[in-house]
Amino acid sequence: MNGSLSQFKATQRRRADRNEKNNGKFNKKNISYKDTYTKPEYSFPKLDSDKLENLKLDIKAKIKTENKKNFIIVLTTTIVLAILIYLFVLN
Repeated sequence: MNGSLSQFKATQRRRADRNEKNNGKFNKKNISYKDTYTKPEYSFPKLDSDKLENLKLDIKAKIKTENKKNFIIVLTTTIVLAILIYLFVLN
């Protein structure tokens, strides 16, 4: 075994001091006060079942259109890259 226990402890202490110096300024634990007994209060409007169903359908439609748009973008970039590779690399 290389070194002694006191050297190992000193190395560990120096490493911990360096980490505290580097990360102590940005310690996220001390940023804000958090009370575990209080719960956040939100003021969301109460929706009846018809409005809630319309909202759900609207959200689903937006997600579907976003997914279609992403698929089209990926497909076109893949096709363009395949054409460029075919023209410049294989010819």
